[in-house]
Amino acid sequence: MSRYRWRPRWGFFTLVIGFGALLVWHPWGQPSSQPVARKTPRSAPRPKYALLRGSAVPFTGAIYIADEQGNRILKVNAKKQVLWVAHVPSPDDVNPMPNGGPIIVNSDASQQVYAVSPTTGKILWHYGHPGQPGAGPGYLYIPEDSYGMPGNRVTITDPGNERAIIVNMKTDQIEWQYGHSGVESLAPGYLYWTNNAVPLANGTMLITDGAPAGSPQRVLDINSSGAIVWSITLPSAIHYPSDAMPVGPGLYALADYHTPAGLYVVNQKGQIVWSYRVTSGPGELRHASSINRLPNGNFLVSDDHNDRVVVIDPVTHKIVWQYGTTGVPGVGPDHLMGNTDAKAVGEPLPPFVPWEGYPN
Repeated sequence: MSRYRWRPRWGFFTLVIGFGALLVWHPWGQPSSQPVARKTPRSAPRPKYALLRGSAVPFTGAIYIADEQGNRILKVNAKKQVLWVAHVPSPDDVNPMPNGGPIIVNSDASQQVYAVSPTTGKILWHYGHPGQPGAGPGYLYIPEDSYGMPGNRVTITDPGNERAIIVNMKTDQIEWQYGHSGVESLAPGYLYWTNNAVPLANGTMLITDGAPAGSPQRVLDINSSGAIVWSITLPSAIHYPSDAMPVGPGLYALADYHTPAGLYVVNQKGQIVWSYRVTSGPGELRHASSINRLPNGNFLVSDDHNDRVVVIDPVTHKIVWQYGTTGVPGVGPDHLMGNTDAKAVGEPLPPFVPWEGYPN
């Protein structure tokens, strides 16, 4: 995610401050009352991350990198060899579909979402009007993360319109949405600058939402009828939660889009079970926007304002690999220019990928 905090309102910008979480609306039913997790008292022992493991080998195979200001998607192996490049306008987030399906890419700068061929780099489908934000049919307003789903459908997080939607790629019709288009509120049934809505294997939607300063920040899990299955109230140490993703049963990794940035794994009680936050030196992250668990247990992280993608061993808390020269933007070898996301080729989060259990 590029995480634009300056928000266009039809010809001018307003600064969005503070973040948090709230209830969401589903067109087929209202959310039920939901339990709110409480923070663990300071005196309680910190829970442990049972699946914690890492590797000195960064990763096998290859990763995709969304290099937004470079207008390209890179496919890179652990030897830092660029295997493939697709030239896409301002790619913000990149989410490969399983089984060789298209790469789903959103661009909040161009107000579009694309399906890109993983072989030719050709744009196979797009939704939205180039450079024209809107709420009407076929329009998006600063679209964030997007994910492919069964049945030729795509989930799109559309924060400028305060909604998450599912679009049918064959008909370009919105099949359903959460939130009220263009209405920003913390009231039940509304969204406030949500930054990620991930379709999970069990049919629920994992939503990372925002809120104004002073409001509690949360992550929500919502079932297909719109009921909240569970919700997490996040600790105040997390300034702006970005892109919560499943990394194990009942465990969710997210980045704190801040400088120095933090990385966290939380459980469904809102407890931090693992964290990484370095305040100076080569290990410091600056506005990291995404974190994903690799098959070997390492974490793949987009360190946006350092113009690099890094792999972190969660056991040693060491960066074991990076692509991009720290703080030096560029488009040459081992350089990135405003990267905003990275995902592994194939299934980026085995065995907890959003598509687990979906039909081919």
